[in-house]
Amino acid sequence: MDTEKLLTADELIRLAGLSEDQYRDVDLEQFIEDFEITEENVGSLNISLLLEEYSDAEPEDVSDLIRGEITERTSDFTEGVSAVAFLENINTDNECVYYDLEEAKRYRASHAYIFSDLSQTEAETYTEGQQLIDALDEQGVFSWSSHSSEEPVVDGQYMVLAVEYDDGTVFRVSADGILSQLLPDSYAAVRDMLLD
Repeated sequence: MDTEKLLTADELIRLAGLSEDQYRDVDLEQFIEDFEITEENVGSLNISLLLEEYSDAEPEDVSDLIRGEITERTSDFTEGVSAVAFLENINTDNECVYYDLEEAKRYRASHAYIFSDLSQTEAETYTEGQQLIDALDEQGVFSWSSHSSEEPVVDGQYMVLAVEYDDGTVFRVSADGILSQLLPDSYAAVRDMLLD
């Protein structure tokens, strides 16, 4: 018997003890080929976790929150929040976080690519969405306005904070230049809270 022969979909389902829910959105033949799953290695792979991360679905792209066209939210900033996105770049070091409040998940990475494909980083459970929004409100974030330095800055810094609402509107504030000069003193506390 050829032990290097790739498994069939039925063999994978049987040997890995998979339920239909685990592979419903996955092309199993392509999955088996991509991971070269054989009878010899199927027991050493975490098939359930691999399936969870592998999907035919398009990447979840939320980059429009950071840099796309938006319908601006002008009132009721703490009601109906569905997501929060934050990006900061200081001297080429990025800090990025995305809170999906509807799914109770938080994604964090040190590269802005996270916003174009959330699956690039593992989600953490996050159940304190309303507390986060209330804290942003207490820090006065919803009264902040966007600013850019008029003079060229050698060590460029920028940030974007966006809050998306279930009606599709977005509150977004950004700054480009020396952040400590462009943003209120409460920015440091807001940054730490979002990245903690």
